[in-house]
Amino acid sequence: MRIILSGLVVFSLVGCTTSDPVQLGHQQQLAATTPMPTSSGSWVGRYRVPAPTHLTSAAIFDVWDVDWSVVAGIATLHYDLPVGLVGGPVSVSLSGALAPGASTVVLTEGSGTGSCTAQGSIVTCSENFDDLGALPVNLAVVQQTATLDSVAPADRMAVASLFGIDPIGTVTFDLSRAADDEDSGHGGGNSGPGGGGKGHH
Repeated sequence: MRIILSGLVVFSLVGCTTSDPVQLGHQQQLAATTPMPTSSGSWVGRYRVPAPTHLTSAAIFDVWDVDWSVVAGIATLHYDLPVGLVGGPVSVSLSGALAPGASTVVLTEGSGTGSCTAQGSIVTCSENFDDLGALPVNLAVVQQTATLDSVAPADRMAVASLFGIDPIGTVTFDLSRAADDEDSGHGGGNSGPGGGGKGHH
């Protein structure tokens, strides 16, 4: 009987040492962290607005030209916010000091504040904007773009209203997809860097 119990104890201990997905995921995330890019270029990206679950699909937008530059140790992020979100042309720029080899940079100058991290070829920047003016610029444009993107106009307008009240979001861009290499003449608005239709939204 004691032999059987010992086996059960051993089996239980082995199970405990190999079934912690949270810890394993954290270790993998740390391993994937890479230095921020120090070269300049324009990349394909995606913009996401924090929104309730039922609005998730309406809160994701393609951004086909995300400019990243590093000059004299200062990193600058520049792009146009999606027209399908803000209803007109609204450009944003954020910059901050980039330490050599850093995997994170804090952007404190420009259109607001932000924090960027790099994992593999993906750079993710969470942003909080200031003084963008009254948004959305044109609700009719938001509605029209939603129709082109096959998104419910009411959902897209709800996301645009949330952003107008609290302009925060996350832009992600892919260093393996240069904007110059993409055909930006197609439609589509929420497929993101993973594929799908293309378009300036």
